[in-house]
Amino acid sequence: MDKKSYLLKISGSIGSSKHREFEQTVRFVFNMLPGSCYSSNLTLDVFHPHLYHVLTLWRSATDLAAFKASEEFDLIKGSFRTLGYIDRTFAASLIDEHIFEITEGDNI
Repeated sequence: MDKKSYLLKISGSIGSSKHREFEQTVRFVFNMLPGSCYSSNLTLDVFHPHLYHVLTLWRSATDLAAFKASEEFDLIKGSFRTLGYIDRTFAASLIDEHIFEITEGDNI
């Protein structure tokens, strides 16, 4: 059984007048993702104000492959292409993991 987590990152540029439409579309897609997606995040790069990153974390390579063949993935790619352009897409597998245990909280 596959014990690794798999990351998919899609980055691309969207003009400021299209930010709202793009964000709404991606959030809509995030609501349709299956439970095999651990995490989904949409970020706007602080150093490049038009550069978005869509990040998803998957339980297995099979789940990631199924997503990449899905209509939801096509919707995200289509949003980038319609409202801007895709700059880079890559997938990666987690090869090492570190876990922290919180022993006490700080009230600052």
